[in-house]
Amino acid sequence: MSQEVGQTELKAKTQQLLDGPLKHIRAAAIAAALLPLASVAATPASAQNVCNSGGVCGTVYTDTNNNGIQDLGEPPISLATVILVDSAGTVVGGPIETNLDGTYAFGALPPGTYTVGVVVPTGLQVNKSGVVDGAGYSVVTTTLATANLFSIDLGFVTSAAPNPGTGTPGYWKNHPEAWPAGATPIVFSATLSYTKPEAIAWLGKVGKDKTTTIFASYVSAYLNTFIGNDASCVSAALAAAKTWLAAHPVGSNIAASSTAWQQIEWAHQTMDAYNNGQLCAPHRQ
Repeated sequence: MSQEVGQTELKAKTQQLLDGPLKHIRAAAIAAALLPLASVAATPASAQNVCNSGGVCGTVYTDTNNNGIQDLGEPPISLATVILVDSAGTVVGGPIETNLDGTYAFGALPPGTYTVGVVVPTGLQVNKSGVVDGAGYSVVTTTLATANLFSIDLGFVTSAAPNPGTGTPGYWKNHPEAWPAGATPIVFSATLSYTKPEAIAWLGKVGKDKTTTIFASYVSAYLNTFIGNDASCVSAALAAAKTWLAAHPVGSNIAASSTAWQQIEWAHQTMDAYNNGQLCAPHRQ
């Protein structure tokens, strides 16, 4: 593959992230998303290694023994997508991809609080010290008192889930035989649920009403996790979408410009990326 082609593909992936899961991070800030601030892994600057570049750097790796640190011989993860977000939720670095040795680096930044986010690689989960935000990123937050920033490493372990592969709304609409026993009715509240025929009918009615958009992504993600795909990177989005759909049932005519949709669009984007095999579970073959 030529360098030009590689750069083109990276730009395409970057735009996909900006339009999808990353949109949530930019709008709400990782640390303030669906995780309480106290649950976001914070690494004191004094406990980290200084980057030679004076910026934010680190390594993304496979934590074979899941002990929270990179030991000798544990393999790096190349081509992982990394971003850097400030305390206001603004992306100030990336998205970039890790090098062949798993390393990444961002330039020097002013003092402040920063979060490094790595898209959970397909087929992997965060290691025991990892934290997943609502958009499918492994995140680490650190507050820096000086402009001499530090090294932040992020480890992953092989997913214990069977991961048979995710399907899109189109797949689940056109393959009713693939729906697992026990998956329906799909319940949103004590008074709101959908049978299999009802859900499939709505999957064929996706249009300007954004409740149909998120219903399709929710049902697909729900079924994808039900059949055994790793749910760790999409569980927060599923929970938020379920609550939102309970309050705004499919067919409620919610416009794309509405405040209601803008508040939940991130969950749709996350589930859509998951259904297309772009997060922690692979796409079906």
